[in-house]
Amino acid sequence: MTLFLTKVWGFDAPLGPLQFSTRGWRDNALRQLKPGDQVLLAGTTDAPTPPELRGRLLGVMEPTNEPVLSLDFDLRHAPGDFVDGEYKWPFGLMNRKAWSIPEGPLLAELIPRRFHMDAAQGIVPLTAAEEAQVRSLPWVDIVLLRLSAQAQDRMARKHGTARRASPLPTTKRSGIMHMRSEPAFTYALEIKGASQPAYKIGWAFDYKQRARQFNQAAMPDLGGLEYVPFRYHSWNTARLAFNMEQRLLAHFTKHRSRSNHEVIVGVSHRDIEAMWIQGVIGKL
Repeated sequence: MTLFLTKVWGFDAPLGPLQFSTRGWRDNALRQLKPGDQVLLAGTTDAPTPPELRGRLLGVMEPTNEPVLSLDFDLRHAPGDFVDGEYKWPFGLMNRKAWSIPEGPLLAELIPRRFHMDAAQGIVPLTAAEEAQVRSLPWVDIVLLRLSAQAQDRMARKHGTARRASPLPTTKRSGIMHMRSEPAFTYALEIKGASQPAYKIGWAFDYKQRARQFNQAAMPDLGGLEYVPFRYHSWNTARLAFNMEQRLLAHFTKHRSRSNHEVIVGVSHRDIEAMWIQGVIGKL
């Protein structure tokens, strides 16, 4: 296990990815890092690092070998983080764990070695003696930022994996809302074969799986109804997905089926689409 150093402009909790200004610097770090290696973050000695953080040890992260885009995370940004609309540190590596260093001693007092541009743009390995100095300090576990729901979808497609499976269809929310911080979808399923236009409005961790579950019960191949995904929107948390579902259902109160209040009947594609857009942008 090796401890590396990089210099940063700040340190937030929850913590985002290990960031780099170019793909080249990120790839150079990937070539150096082995599983279990960690990176020490020290504040730069001048602006835009806040005065109280300048030159101090801020925290430690344990990066993975998974490349990500920094803006796939809900990072806090300062005006100086962008040039001509482009983020200065767009390339990143996903982290496995992270810690803060509450004592925050000055780097120069703990490790008198002089570091150069490679420590600001990339990562530099510390010596065994320097590493021992850092590890003698108290480290405190901190929470990591979660990838956006859209980025999780993209990564799942990249690796050929599925997002968290959806619970079985149910009208009871108490059993699954404990997972409200997990990414989820709001969905509208068009119900083919109904006597009048009808849509199932809901939320799920996997809207495609939810449609399959409804179709298994409806057995469309034997002449039953068919649930076809019509619209969906991914949210960073199940709570947000649930909130959009509730706003849509409230808007269509007069069109809700008596036998299933999550089914909207007698409305057109255009009606659903218009309200869907309003629901996504939060104006519904």
